[in-house]
Amino acid sequence: MALCLVYALLAALPAAAGSNLVLATAGGSPDWLLGPLRFAGAPGADGPLAGPLFLAGLALAFALHCGVLTQARSISPGVIAGVIGGLHLLFLLAPPLLSQDVFSYIAYARLGVEHGLDPYSAAPAVIPLDPVHPFAGSKDAVSAYGPLFTLLTYPLAPLGLSASLWILKALAAVASLGLVTLVWRAARALGQDPRPAALLVGLSPLTLVHVVGGAHNEALVVAGTMAGVLAFTSGRERTGAGLATLAAGLKASAGLVVPFLVLGARRAGAALAAAVAAGLAVAGIALLGFGADALDALGLIGSNQERTSRFSFPYRTAELLGAVLPGDRLDYRSAVRALYAAAFALLLAWLLLRTRRGADPLASAGWATAGLLVASAWLVPWYGLWLLPLAALSGDRRLIIATLALTAWMLPIAVPL
Repeated sequence: MALCLVYALLAALPAAAGSNLVLATAGGSPDWLLGPLRFAGAPGADGPLAGPLFLAGLALAFALHCGVLTQARSISPGVIAGVIGGLHLLFLLAPPLLSQDVFSYIAYARLGVEHGLDPYSAAPAVIPLDPVHPFAGSKDAVSAYGPLFTLLTYPLAPLGLSASLWILKALAAVASLGLVTLVWRAARALGQDPRPAALLVGLSPLTLVHVVGGAHNEALVVAGTMAGVLAFTSGRERTGAGLATLAAGLKASAGLVVPFLVLGARRAGAALAAAVAAGLAVAGIALLGFGADALDALGLIGSNQERTSRFSFPYRTAELLGAVLPGDRLDYRSAVRALYAAAFALLLAWLLLRTRRGADPLASAGWATAGLLVASAWLVPWYGLWLLPLAALSGDRRLIIATLALTAWMLPIAVPL
C-alpha cells in the first residue's frame, strides 16, 4: 500500500504547468501535454525543490520495492497482477516524465512523413516551424532508433502531437505489461516461481516512472527480446534467436542477447541461421526504407557514446582521476572510455565462451548487459530495463543484487537537481 501511494504521488504531482519534471514543458504547458492528472499537479513542480523531492520519492519507492521483493513468494498472483496493472495505468495517465524522447520519436516520424526527409540523415533542427520542434529533445541529432521502430511510428505523423503522444504512452504501458507477462511465462517454463521475477520487473521505478511514465520505446524493444527468450526457454530455439534478432531492428541494444541464445542452443547452427536470416531481413528493410544511413542505427554502441552522462562510470572515473592527478577530467576522458570499452570486450568474450561451454545463457546475457551499462559513457535510467528481466530469470542472486545496485545508482539520472 505504501509503495502504491508513493507511486501515485510521483505520477500526479508533476502534472503542473511549467513542471521541471515534465521536460517537454520547455515548449509550453498545454492541457494535452499535462494529461488527465493535471488536476493534481503540485504548484511547486516548477520550483527548485521539485527535483530533489522527486528524487526522495524515487528513493523511497526503490526501498519499498526492495521490501516487496523479500516477500514476493507470499503474495498471491491475483494481487500481483492487480497492483502491476493498476500502477501501469497510473503512469500511462501521467504526463511524459523526465525526458523529451517521446517527442523525438514523433519528430523523426514527422521528418519522414510530413517533410519528406530521411530521419537518419536529417535532425529535428531542420524543421523549426513544425509544431513538434519546441517539445522535442536532441534537436541536432539524427535518429538512433532501429528502422522497424521508425517505420512503426510513421502512421502517427498525420495524427498531431496530442494523439501521437498518448498513443505512444499507451504503447509503452501495454508493451511493459506484455513484458511482465512474458517474464512470468518464461519463469514458469524454467521451473521457477514467477512471482519474484514479475515483481522485480513490473514494480521497479525504472519500469514505471521512466519507461512507462516517459513513454520510452525500451518497453517495446525488451518485450521483443523477451518474446525470443520465452520461445527459447520453451524449446523453440530457432524461433527465439530469430525474434530476439528482430527486436534489434527496433533498437540495436536488443542484439546483445542474440549471441547468448545462439551459443546456448542445443542446435547452435540452426539458431545461428535463424538469427542471420532475421538480421538480413532487418538490414534489407533498413536499406529499402531509408538507405545506408539507417544501418548506422544498428550498431550496438551507436552515436550516443559521443555524449556523456554525469552518472556514467567512465565519467565518474575520469572525474576522480582529474581530482587526484594533474589535469582535469577531460584529460583522461578518452583513455578511460577506451579502458572501459576494452574491459567490456574482454567480459563479453569470456561470457560467450562460458555460454558455449554450457553456462546459463540468460545469466551470461544478464552479466553482459550489466557490463555494457557500466562501460557506457551515456547512461540513462530507462536503459535499466535491458537488464531487469534477464536478472529476474537468471536465478543468479549475485546478478539480482548487482541489478538492484545499478538501479539505485541510476535513480538520480534525468532528475533535475
